[in-house]
Amino acid sequence: MKTNKIHSLVGGVILAALLMAGCVSNSYDKGAATAAALQNSANAVSETSARVNDVLAALNSLTFKPQGDLRMQFDAFKTAAGKLNLATGKLDSTVLDMRIRAANYFANWTNELATIQSDEIHQRSSARKDEVIGKLSKVDASYQGVKDAFRPFVSDVKDIQTYLGTDLTVGGLDTIKDIVARTKTDAVPLRDAVKKLQSDFSDLSTALSPVVPAPEK
Repeated sequence: MKTNKIHSLVGGVILAALLMAGCVSNSYDKGAATAAALQNSANAVSETSARVNDVLAALNSLTFKPQGDLRMQFDAFKTAAGKLNLATGKLDSTVLDMRIRAANYFANWTNELATIQSDEIHQRSSARKDEVIGKLSKVDASYQGVKDAFRPFVSDVKDIQTYLGTDLTVGGLDTIKDIVARTKTDAVPLRDAVKKLQSDFSDLSTALSPVVPAPEK
């Protein structure tokens, strides 16, 4: 009877150890998680870019091609502006997740460095970590720059929406055409910056991923 209990206890300990081992992620998994978060950020940037185009298209249609009941075109503009706000919020959350995963990745990398005995390998790993941190810092700075550039654009869109919400008439549209035209012009460098940011996120994701990209056909 006692033997059975001992066997049962030993078996339980072994099972628990195996389960705990399965829960421990490999160090490279943290890098993979960071790469995935970077790609998620790239996708969120792409969605934000599309929503900017939608806002500009709806605003252009309302202002320069008004027809029929203006409320329909105005509602399309409001809907596009609302989706842009959702897209920028999603982008902020994905970048925050990326920052958290990257911080865990680099903290783990630092811990692993402490266990390397070879000076040469230690130096190479340390240099590589600094290189990756530098690249991530540049991408993060680019994101912050794009975010700052978004503020006046979003503010103008909101002001135009408020203005036309009160004076949704042909006369109201005529008095604001120059501002809409300027907003469209100012959006050109913004869209270029967004496009570059998407590429930067995606490229760094590929660089940190343990999955080798398929060769281009």
